[in-house]
Amino acid sequence: MGAVLIIDDMEDLRFSLAKVVKKEGHTAFTAASGSEAIELINASIIDVIYLDIGLPDTNGIDLIGRIRKINTDADIIMLTGINEAKTAIDSLRAGAIDYIVKPFELLEFKTTLRRIMQSKLMEKQALISQQDLSPDNLIGTCEKMKPVKEAIKTASEVDAAVLITGETGTGKELVARAIHNGCKQKSGVFVKVDCGTLSENLIESELFGYDKGAFTDARSDKKGLVEMANGGTLFLDEIGNLPISLQPKLLRLIEESTFRKVGGLKDITVDVRIIAATNANIEEEINKGQFREDLYYRLNVIPISLPPLRERGEDILLLATYFLHLFKKELRKPIQGFSSAATETMLKHDWSGNIRELRNLIEREVIFCRNEWLGLDSLQHHISHVSLNSQQELVPLKEMEKRYIQKVLKYTGNNKSMAARILGISRTTLRDKLGEIE
Repeated sequence: MGAVLIIDDMEDLRFSLAKVVKKEGHTAFTAASGSEAIELINASIIDVIYLDIGLPDTNGIDLIGRIRKINTDADIIMLTGINEAKTAIDSLRAGAIDYIVKPFELLEFKTTLRRIMQSKLMEKQALISQQDLSPDNLIGTCEKMKPVKEAIKTASEVDAAVLITGETGTGKELVARAIHNGCKQKSGVFVKVDCGTLSENLIESELFGYDKGAFTDARSDKKGLVEMANGGTLFLDEIGNLPISLQPKLLRLIEESTFRKVGGLKDITVDVRIIAATNANIEEEINKGQFREDLYYRLNVIPISLPPLRERGEDILLLATYFLHLFKKELRKPIQGFSSAATETMLKHDWSGNIRELRNLIEREVIFCRNEWLGLDSLQHHISHVSLNSQQELVPLKEMEKRYIQKVLKYTGNNKSMAARILGISRTTLRDKLGEIE
């Protein structure tokens, strides 16, 4: 929930826009003049300001500077009946982040408001460390993330084993941490074991520890990661790489909550929540004899399958905005947002590396960015290069254009005015292209 200020001398418009703001769950303030607006900004915390260019006592563009001296964090969107490029450029140079040309549809206003409030939310979430993740603040609003979030909440309420599957870079560890942090039954630590990086010789002693004299270099007793995780969560990343010889020992830990150290003679009882993750097809590994079927069933009590980023639609832009706020704060860069070309590029890209690829790209681009708007030049170059050189991508240009227009329309909630601006074409041209598609 945020606070929105609408500054316009037209009473009917102020009333209509305030009604939309309240329906969206935000607090609405209205002002008919610049002086009235300044009084409100001095007295209230405002997140978003819709500012008319022509006010009875001042020019809206001139008012931006006065607003910025009081509130540096509010996002300002200009309302203008003058459809001129110069007006828009002057507004953006003065500190506005966007503009809407009158007359506009309430749907366009609502879409803009939602986009800005989502950006504000991503900015706040960028301040939350990964250690503080909970089921409620995982980023994602698309349909494919709804069952994921429901499964995370269910897993947080019980103590059963969880198996998280998904491509590399889809956020399996973040989901495991969200389950751990949301679990009220356990208050212990979160211990991660990467089964893919430890050698077969080391993984048993690292997991279960060893007693003094268990082998040549065992000069003293050592606690394993299982024992360290007592009272908390043991996260077994890339469980598909766990040696078949160790799988019975893990199965016993899950079923009986007991284990023995390497070289040990007594059983040790622990209270550990097991969460496993893999990007491999475990059922194929079972058929190959590389993974025990009984262990798979014990791990797969609560299955959570993460969708790849390319199937998450509007979440691409949400996540990109989150990472932008994260890195611009860390690197102290005055970046306002993404250019239209960058938005277009992100929607077109297939993201084979998923969220990890997106995060790395945004970090790199923020480091090298020298402007107020992030253009994602390296990604645009990559996409152009792939389009020219890939023998695999044989989709006709018309089909590619059709898919892209449909993606942009979905992102804007079918708002054709905003879609046309993102596409860099007029509404008339967009209407013609939609006619060709249909």
